[in-house]
Amino acid sequence: MICLEVLASGSRGNAALVQLGDADGLILIDAGLSPRRTKQAIESRGYTINDVKHVLLTHDDSDHLHRGWIRAIRMWNFTLHVHATHLDDVRRSGVESRWIEVMTPQFQLSTTTSVEPHIVPHDLSGTAAFVIEHKGVRLGWATDLGTVGPSLIEHFSDLDALAIESNYDRQMQLDSNRPSFLIDRIMGGRGHLSNTQAIEAVDQIAIQSMLQHVVLLHLSRDCNCPLVVRERWNNIESAWARQVHIASQDEPLTPIRINSRHQTACLP
Repeated sequence: MICLEVLASGSRGNAALVQLGDADGLILIDAGLSPRRTKQAIESRGYTINDVKHVLLTHDDSDHLHRGWIRAIRMWNFTLHVHATHLDDVRRSGVESRWIEVMTPQFQLSTTTSVEPHIVPHDLSGTAAFVIEHKGVRLGWATDLGTVGPSLIEHFSDLDALAIESNYDRQMQLDSNRPSFLIDRIMGGRGHLSNTQAIEAVDQIAIQSMLQHVVLLHLSRDCNCPLVVRERWNNIESAWARQVHIASQDEPLTPIRINSRHQTACLP
């Protein structure tokens, strides 16, 4: 089983805990919250900072790599896994090379857990999407991406759960007071995913997977709303509407259990 808990998701900081329930310890996806807030969140769940063995970094924007980690990382005994595309920027931010491990196309975190990264379009350097596999349970993670292309659909095959960005409502974006260059950047294919794009992506990925859960990430505080997102899902003919969880910037998401397919059949 994998237990996923999104601690925060949005432009003011992103972090999620992946609990593997055995000697593999905890994985942190992104470190966009302050070290103090992250430590408090981990300890409030009965763990210690030493239980975090690995941090998977999607990219080095400050809402995904809080600059407070540049000092704090020296006190934490974990490996920061960085895609080669982002390596120079992470080093320039001040993170020492001894704490960094460069991602390979498929790498092992332990004998039972592997990660397959895949670069997706976002601004200049892109973002690393992941498939995390633990004892046969597969979680797909993709946030801060401007479009979902065929290569990502192919990469996200045979998933048990999917966490994907649903950043903005198209009409709210167009009606906003944001400058035109920012709107163009967000909607131009290298910015963020709209609610409609997220729905279309889930539908395509679901065809080749057995999804138990869909988690929607990185909602815009100005150009989106959980009620709007929920209404969109409720108004479409989708088998996944009742399995959708909407992550928040301010409140942790209730922990989500992703079971092996053999266990899922026995769940009440």
